[in-house]
Amino acid sequence: MTADLVAFLQARLDEQRAAAVGAGSTSESWQALGTGVYSAPSLDDDVPPLVTAGPEVGGSDEDAARAEHIALHDPAQVMREVEATQGLLKQYTAHETGEGFPDTSNRNAASMQRMAVDLAVRHLAQAHAGHPDYQPEWRP
Repeated sequence: MTADLVAFLQARLDEQRAAAVGAGSTSESWQALGTGVYSAPSLDDDVPPLVTAGPEVGGSDEDAARAEHIALHDPAQVMREVEATQGLLKQYTAHETGEGFPDTSNRNAASMQRMAVDLAVRHLAQAHAGHPDYQPEWRP
């Protein structure tokens, strides 16, 4: 693909990383309990929730579902997703060479791998289609 697509995705990853770091510890998992979201180690303590998605008493099922959604996107999970995506981008930008194959086979295998990675990167970019810098030609 283009350097523009890689730069676009890297900028989104940088935003996600900054938000995760800003939200707190990137090594702790969050857990929803009722309408509150707690740092997993604080569940046994008398520590208030990190955030509540509705009233702690009398909260609705929708409030509890919101808390669960927030907990699923804890900073540690976001950082894992950023690292996984960066691994794919690294593969995408890597040289198309490998070891153990004759040159012709190596180029063919690398070309097929490149097409698969290109498609994956386009799908990742599509998740950000609402961003003003997203370009429609990046659609898979």
